[in-house]
Amino acid sequence: MNNDSNENNENDGNNESCVKQSQMSIPTDPLRHLASHWLWPLGALIFALKALFAFRLELYSDEIFYWFESTRPALAYSDLPFMSSLLAGLGTAVLGDTPFAVRLPFFLIGCSLPAVLYWTALPLVGKAEAREAALLSLCLPLASSLGLLAVPDVPLVFLGLLAIGFFIRARATDSLTHWLATGVVVALGLSTHYRFSLFPAGAVLLLLWDSSSRQLWRNPRTLIAFVIAAAGLVPVILFNASHQMGSLAFYLVDRHPWEFRPAGLLHLFEQALLSTPLLYGLLLATGLGLLRSAEPNARLVALIAALHIVLYAALAPFSDPTSTTLHWPLAGYIPLLIYAPAALRRLTSSFAIGRRVTALLFGIGYLGSLTALIGVGSQSLHTQLQPILGMGVLSTKMAGWAPFAAETRLVVAAHFEEPPLIVTDNYYTAAQLAFAKLGEPNSIYTLDTEKAVRDGRALQLSLWGMDTEALIDNKNSPALLITEDSTLNFGQKRALLQHACAVSVGLKFLQQIDLVGGAKRFSFYAIHIAEPAQPIECSIPARGWIDSPAAGERVAENFTVSGWAFAEGNKVDLIRVLIDGKSAPYSGSRTERTDLDIVAGALLDSQFPQLGYRYQIETGDLSPGAHTLQLELVSDSGEVTNSLITEFYFSPIPRPN
Repeated sequence: MNNDSNENNENDGNNESCVKQSQMSIPTDPLRHLASHWLWPLGALIFALKALFAFRLELYSDEIFYWFESTRPALAYSDLPFMSSLLAGLGTAVLGDTPFAVRLPFFLIGCSLPAVLYWTALPLVGKAEAREAALLSLCLPLASSLGLLAVPDVPLVFLGLLAIGFFIRARATDSLTHWLATGVVVALGLSTHYRFSLFPAGAVLLLLWDSSSRQLWRNPRTLIAFVIAAAGLVPVILFNASHQMGSLAFYLVDRHPWEFRPAGLLHLFEQALLSTPLLYGLLLATGLGLLRSAEPNARLVALIAALHIVLYAALAPFSDPTSTTLHWPLAGYIPLLIYAPAALRRLTSSFAIGRRVTALLFGIGYLGSLTALIGVGSQSLHTQLQPILGMGVLSTKMAGWAPFAAETRLVVAAHFEEPPLIVTDNYYTAAQLAFAKLGEPNSIYTLDTEKAVRDGRALQLSLWGMDTEALIDNKNSPALLITEDSTLNFGQKRALLQHACAVSVGLKFLQQIDLVGGAKRFSFYAIHIAEPAQPIECSIPARGWIDSPAAGERVAENFTVSGWAFAEGNKVDLIRVLIDGKSAPYSGSRTERTDLDIVAGALLDSQFPQLGYRYQIETGDLSPGAHTLQLELVSDSGEVTNSLITEFYFSPIPRPN
């Protein structure tokens, strides 16, 4: 028993030693230690990744449109006031028309945000906590990624922080310079995005709610700042007044369904995941604490944050589900970082594991920031990652545009004696071709009636003379029609080609190209702009369906695949059966399917009613288990389309020994 007692004492001593050693490995104040010793190295890593991917990534739809706007300067456009287009234009004026040049001003502003946050926080919380706030900004994934892309949230957050910083200094010193700076910065913010209005709205609420702040209404310098700030509304007021409130109506009415969606109730949970749960919880706790504070500057930050968090959470179940809106509350989170270090200490001081919680909050947040940057930047690594991850995992929105422009030049050279009009299926493809200097800006048009409307840019395209109405004014002109097939389902592609046939004659398929390892496909057609005297038969790509095997069905050796395929206004020249993306050998023939006469376009296939097929697949050495099945259809014109993918299970019959 004495031996057992001695062993227990030794174990207890070892455990205590391990606990002490573990505690000693974490600094007494981990946040202050990290901010004092690691802020610059950690910031440098974020900067390096951001620079790498900002240089490598091609422009996505919003970015390329801001560049396109910069080539046609105006105070406001149908989607936004002038700030984003101005910044994009400044970048290309310095470095030329390259993706990184478009992003350059946004990149520099985004990389400066920790420093601006430090400057804003300095008179409120002192040097140490201001430095810690800057450190925490590296742990908020959406904040640390600002500047990677040319988006309006970058100047919006930047100007919002500057506005808070100048306002609190103006309030403290009553310096005319600070009041003027406040007005100018707010005016620039209002010239960036409608969403910036929540910053001055927070200041107005403070002046109404806080008794010590109401005296500012009687300060003429405050009123001067308000007048200067109001000048930022002039661009959007003039645009909306001139165009039947088209821009404002899009944001407040047309963009959103205004019908309750239960999925919108998940908004706060989605925000917690995007911001990392521990940091999000800290920000909410910080905001609630500031609302109870009697200090006016703390109340200002709380009101601005509350407007962003509460308003967007309340509207989430009614907002546009087709557009990305998860980043909207970000501008309210970042000011809360000013007071977050003090709140973190209060919340963790009473816990024995408080230091570990702080270290965990930082570690998860910073890792989340790195993951977000690498996740977006992975689109620049398709060649390296696609063989590992497979098709369809990586987005192609920021990949493949340079080779697409090069291929388009070859198509024009091969099929047109003179430069044709360029007609695209969506507005961002048109902008990408203008960016690549392929054709004159006034010779590029788009038939986009879906995404342009959804993004609030249809009005702007109409004002620029790039829509269908402007196109049909070019009668008897040859044109190159381009469709991005990888973004269209069959119904959308059919409607688009019928739209093209309604404004032209002689739709002729030229060729297709597959880019980014086959993840991005474009089709090219020659058309002649004219108003047909009567409706003409429009050649539509082939479509097909697999009836058997059904999805999830188990099949044995040499199983049968059956279904139908046709090409409206054409015929199907070849059907390939793809198993796991590879052509499989088969035997069989086309079959009669008179029942397809009710399917739109089937009667216009020249082979009707021989539209069915029944093929026996030679399974050979196909491995047991799950596989994918798909049809690859080649129409008589040479255009290739694919059916939907279905999955089946191959279960070969065991052979007797």
